[in-house]
Amino acid sequence: MSNRALVGRFHQWRKSGAPLVLATVIQTEGSTYSKAGRQILIRADGDYIGLVSGGCLEGDLAEHARNVIDTGTPVVVTYDMRTGADDLWGMGLGCNGMLKILLQRLSAADNWQPFTDLAAAMSAEQRSIAALVIAGTLANFPIGTHFVCMADGTWLGGKQPPGNPAVPAALPAIAVAATQQDQCELLWWTIYPWPRLLLLGAGPDTLPLLECAHTLGWEVTVADHRSHYIAALPAGLADHAHVIVAAELGRQLSPDRYSAVIVMSHHLETDRQYLQQLAHYQVPYVGLLGPAARKVRLLEELGLQNSEFGARLRGPVGLPIGADTPATIALAILSEIQSVLHTLR
Repeated sequence: MSNRALVGRFHQWRKSGAPLVLATVIQTEGSTYSKAGRQILIRADGDYIGLVSGGCLEGDLAEHARNVIDTGTPVVVTYDMRTGADDLWGMGLGCNGMLKILLQRLSAADNWQPFTDLAAAMSAEQRSIAALVIAGTLANFPIGTHFVCMADGTWLGGKQPPGNPAVPAALPAIAVAATQQDQCELLWWTIYPWPRLLLLGAGPDTLPLLECAHTLGWEVTVADHRSHYIAALPAGLADHAHVIVAAELGRQLSPDRYSAVIVMSHHLETDRQYLQQLAHYQVPYVGLLGPAARKVRLLEELGLQNSEFGARLRGPVGLPIGADTPATIALAILSEIQSVLHTLR
């Protein structure tokens, strides 16, 4: 489940005013479905959003969550599948790993913290760093206390970890934060922004891309110089849709705010204008739909064949998975984008 879905459900659920529980994986060993920093939200009725396992542990977590809602006291639940407990529980997980999960109550009285700040970080366009107190005896920093450092170095709410410790070099990580009087353990992890995809072209082949990206929890903007294509887009799949002048792409949409751009207008001159402008931006992924010869031709016409942009422009787009239908082509394209963005983390 994507962070975007988690944030969306959080905003929906908190409207009722009923307390929620935030479950955070704080430590793992061996083979596990999720790693430290993964989070889910749980309601008092047992409904939840997100996964820390393949659906095997969430029901039991919901039982613990009810107690946390009633008492307001954070608890750490441990699931250790390396000791034969799996057979005792009868779950048949077979994961052979261990997870420790911190459960803490979220309520209107506490302004839904810590998830209010975490949701703000998840929604940002740049990565941030989060830290959570998972053990210790510092009176002013009880278990569940959180800290969020944004990309510009500012700490949300001006709140910093005790002793101002350095962020560990490799994340996620557990590190000790100390003062002159005492110390606590902090879980540090990176919060990555969800991918923001720009489709330059709104023809019929954008539909499977929109459907797949929507399922993944990506934010998708579609732009085209043809208003009838934009008007024909199905409602609810694209987050933003714009009729633009191709030569004014940079001024109208600020390409550098996107994780990936796919040039797919199927109109040679329009694609040429898009590429000419995109060459001035360091978008992590830029792809051009069509055969390799089309990419070569456009780059030569623009004088960009030996440029840094020409070297990183991808075309044909997509991983070589034998895609031969609109749906499988969409899968190949989004898989390639996911792969590129992952390597850049």
